[in-house]
Amino acid sequence: MRTSRKLSEEHKKKISESLKGNKNPNFGKPLSPTHRQKISKSLIEFWAKLE
Repeated sequence: MRTSRKLSEEHKKKISESLKGNKNPNFGKPLSPTHRQKISKSLIEFWAKLE
């Protein structure tokens, strides 16, 4: 996490736009089954804590 320099809202928006859709380095790459399981497990734990 960046702690020494604050980004302006305009700069954050430019970064966001530059990484959307097919410009994203992971666009079109499938997740491995183990990665999908890890994501699923962490989301299940996250939502269980909220209830």
